[in-house]
Amino acid sequence: MTHPVRAILPTGMFEHYTEAARKSVFWSRYEASQFGSPEIEIEHLLLGILHMDTLLALRLLRSFEKTQSVTKQIEKHCQTGKSISSTSLDLPLTLSLKRVLAYAAEEAERLNQRHIGTEHLLIGISREETSFAAETLRENGLTSSALREALTRPAAASTASARPSEAVPSSEVVRNLSSAARDGMLSPLIGRTREMERLIHILSRRTRNNPVLVGEPGVGKTAIVEGLAQRIADGEVPFILAERPVFAIDASSLVAPSRRARSGERPETLLSQITTQPIGVLCVEGLLDLAASPGWGAVEATHVLEGLSRMGIQTIATGTPAGLRHAIERTGALVRHFEVVEVAPPTEEEAVAILSGLKEQYERFHGVVFGDGVIEAAVYASGRFLAHRYLPDRAIDLIDEAGARAKVRQQSETREETEVRNRIREIARKIENATAKRDVDKSREYQAQEREERENLHRLRVERERSARPASVITPSDIEEAVAERAGVPISAVQDVLQQKKGKELQVVTQELAAGISVDRCEWLPFLAAYLVGCSAEEAESLARAIKEARRKQTL
Repeated sequence: MTHPVRAILPTGMFEHYTEAARKSVFWSRYEASQFGSPEIEIEHLLLGILHMDTLLALRLLRSFEKTQSVTKQIEKHCQTGKSISSTSLDLPLTLSLKRVLAYAAEEAERLNQRHIGTEHLLIGISREETSFAAETLRENGLTSSALREALTRPAAASTASARPSEAVPSSEVVRNLSSAARDGMLSPLIGRTREMERLIHILSRRTRNNPVLVGEPGVGKTAIVEGLAQRIADGEVPFILAERPVFAIDASSLVAPSRRARSGERPETLLSQITTQPIGVLCVEGLLDLAASPGWGAVEATHVLEGLSRMGIQTIATGTPAGLRHAIERTGALVRHFEVVEVAPPTEEEAVAILSGLKEQYERFHGVVFGDGVIEAAVYASGRFLAHRYLPDRAIDLIDEAGARAKVRQQSETREETEVRNRIREIARKIENATAKRDVDKSREYQAQEREERENLHRLRVERERSARPASVITPSDIEEAVAERAGVPISAVQDVLQQKKGKELQVVTQELAAGISVDRCEWLPFLAAYLVGCSAEEAESLARAIKEARRKQTL
């Protein structure tokens, strides 16, 4: 089967769709042309979803056989006996399919999700009750209410009730880092130049070309792998790594207890269930630590790696120093597969640089502004009160929490918005009841009411946002509150520690000035400027006295 021409449908109307949803819609146009249909119908869209998002189909239908059966039913219904039309012809959407797309947008908004996915398209199809596609879904137990329940339930829970032989992992098990990098969804990698160069060199080798990033939890091992995916997406890697898709998976997903019980199952089978997409580099997070755990073993980990190697997949493993040590003690075979890249915790200065680079993302997400001294306060206070964790993770948590607290204070819903939202919930229940009773007229009446109420809710939100106060400015005091809550200590204790830090900095600056820095040539100005960021008036006054004393000593 040849691939469809993607440029036929107007892509602008699908800018809020996920990649899988866009591909499903474009594939539906191809299906319509293959069946000689003059229009793109709902059934063509369902075929597109079944083709493009096989993981979602397997999760809902629970078996390959049932998925194939549904596909054949739809294909049989779509057969018109007409010849295949040209893929260059522009085919319009039927009115019923346009309604499905509108329903999908409503479902995404109902769940407060910014992008429309294949799951929302499926619910939209099920809401067009008179269509053959919706009827086929109902025959397989997939009503709109059943779909909503299945898709809002965690993937693990939805598969737990399935028999082991039918359990299918969620599409969330494997993260497509390359796709996230192309969509600008990854955080920037700040620093770590040495570790990144070492990683690229190992991946470019002929032998022992599987790196393992070894470092304490929270030092940024996953961030380095995401940085690699971003470099590949930006074309900033050697030719040998260009266009290599990068995925990430938690090691426990490859060796879940239900899978370990099936001794004959190989890694190739597991990965073929997890993703149908080609993998170039697979990051197995926590592999060394899992290999060292009592419930599993390094031998099994070695088998997984050998299976991945047979599939032509290079592996990046991550683990802690303790995990590496235990893996070496238990077997040397596992370690021989890897070249170690040590990832040490950053210094406080490096952590400040990392958080400064990430600051804009968190400001945009929370709708706040981080003021002077906030980053430094988060780094230092986290080291004093959250010392059991590592930089930069512990400091990132503090600025994230401070931003979240400010956002919650500023973006609380109005009473009128809450009332409208409650009415929407009540109407949604009426829609489900009417659908269950096959009362099409009532269902459409309630859907019209729901659309009207959603428009009201949107209008109220816009009015609130227009009248909203300027973005909150996060200060070191907000960090102090976040630290006090996380560490369970009084705010005064946090303030004392940060004040002591400032006092030590002032002492260092004074000593440097008194040691003979040339005041006449102003070489002390950059040094002074770095300290003055976030200083109070009293601290600046103390420093002025120190500079005056330095001048007096130099003139003696």
